[in-house]
Amino acid sequence: MSFPIRLRDTAATARALASFIPGVVRSGIVGLHGGPAAVASTPSVLARYWFTTAREVEQGHQTTPHRVALIDDDGELTYRQLRENSQSVARHLVSLGLDEIRLGVMARNGRGILYPMAAKGYAGAAIFLLNVGSSPEQLTGCIEENDINVLVIDDEFLDRLSPEVVERTGVHVIVGHQSREHDDLHTLRDIVDAPSRTADISLPVFPNHGPIVLMSSGTSGIPKGVMRPEPKLPLVLAGMLKKIPWRADIRVQMHASMFHTWGWGATNIALAARATIVTHRIFDAEQVLRDIDEHRLEAMVTSPIFLKQMFEIPDNERYDTSRLEFIVSSGNALTPHLVEQTIERFGPILCNVYGSTELTLATVASAEELAADPTVSGEVAIGTVLKILDEDGNEVPTGTPGQIYLRNSTTLTGYTNPTIPIDQAQGLVRIGDQGYLDEHGQLRVLGRIDDMIIVGGENVYPRSVDEVLDGMPGVADSFAAGVDDDTTFQRIAVWIVREDSPAGEALTDETIRDHVRDNLADHSIPRDVHFVDELPRNETGKVVPRLLPN
Repeated sequence: MSFPIRLRDTAATARALASFIPGVVRSGIVGLHGGPAAVASTPSVLARYWFTTAREVEQGHQTTPHRVALIDDDGELTYRQLRENSQSVARHLVSLGLDEIRLGVMARNGRGILYPMAAKGYAGAAIFLLNVGSSPEQLTGCIEENDINVLVIDDEFLDRLSPEVVERTGVHVIVGHQSREHDDLHTLRDIVDAPSRTADISLPVFPNHGPIVLMSSGTSGIPKGVMRPEPKLPLVLAGMLKKIPWRADIRVQMHASMFHTWGWGATNIALAARATIVTHRIFDAEQVLRDIDEHRLEAMVTSPIFLKQMFEIPDNERYDTSRLEFIVSSGNALTPHLVEQTIERFGPILCNVYGSTELTLATVASAEELAADPTVSGEVAIGTVLKILDEDGNEVPTGTPGQIYLRNSTTLTGYTNPTIPIDQAQGLVRIGDQGYLDEHGQLRVLGRIDDMIIVGGENVYPRSVDEVLDGMPGVADSFAAGVDDDTTFQRIAVWIVREDSPAGEALTDETIRDHVRDNLADHSIPRDVHFVDELPRNETGKVVPRLLPN
């Protein structure tokens, strides 16, 4: 079954953008020295920068220069400061005299990643957003395989950068966020504090917009570089706006990682809204709640693992979060229990976005849809073509599980390693999950294709076991996966983190199995139950299975 782009999608796109963009434009007319001239500049800015981070920063400067764009660990930046500092970084990149700027960034949330993201568009470059969890070997592999010739790197990661690699490749190193002085290296702080050094460097009038490359969260080997084009039309933005009440001038808490597809995309939407973004390099659940209260924040961009940690804060209701208009989550699967917890604490304002590094946006579930049914992943987004196919590449009927394939304007154009094939069928790309479309056009994701196991002839999705255990009293965190079995070939195993409570102390192998038995069929009952102090998670909150104890 498929849901292609239709005329009504085009109309919905127009309506969504019409409700969003004029608000941004109006904000420039009525406040903070924008005015008609700023509005008149919109076509030329769009022609030069497309829908890049540079465009949003430039237009923010034109329309709302004195509005606070960013509050991070280093203080506040207005849209004018963000634009001027980003352009200083861009001029520094141009001054290096490289035939082609191939800019790698290994940085946590804040200006240390925002400056390079915007400078990419101003200078005309390709940008590689590197996973901050990369090992020294992975960082070396990314630099060499992708011919990265400029690297912006937070100083906490410098020990992962081999001096021999720097010498061999000639990569120009710029320290991003710094916790100490670096006399022997360029730093972003020095570059933006002394813009006169490159004041005579001209930026290209029409930059050559290279690809955005986001790295897969591979746990071993060199991460796959996913190449994505800069969008010329805001179709993916329209897909968000139809279901999520983004608006101009909103104040948003951003703790989704900006180097990841979800954080990168949401950051650009926030800048397009001329929002004030509040973010920190390290996630701290209580700090997030304090920010929402103190900065009177109206939106939150998050992932399930971060939401879960917020509920672990004792007496978390002492923080005033009543101004929140929406919470939007992505990056990992929401469980029904977590949806219910979020609604109970914050009200029915939780939205969900489903997609992947290769394919960005697939579906969006509005707050109303998620409150009515916490198991849905939402309707297919505007501008996305999505089909459910069988193993032979044929469409399956409504309600029949199959493999999810899709395409939109920001779908990958390929991998930086040309030997890695793109898994395609009917002109669409496989996302790697199993799921089905119900009679209302809602996508329901069952889990990763590789995760599904067969127990005694029955298909078992570990995600269903995760969802059941997530709501069990005494369970603070859990993960389910398939393991080999001599009798049935495969069985479920679970890893459990106990709550620090009487209910957590009372958990045993049998109480875990009994709870699953009471809620699922017998073939889902775990053979192995492992109690652990914590689950090994990467920077985006996903469990790393190879690090789990046997």
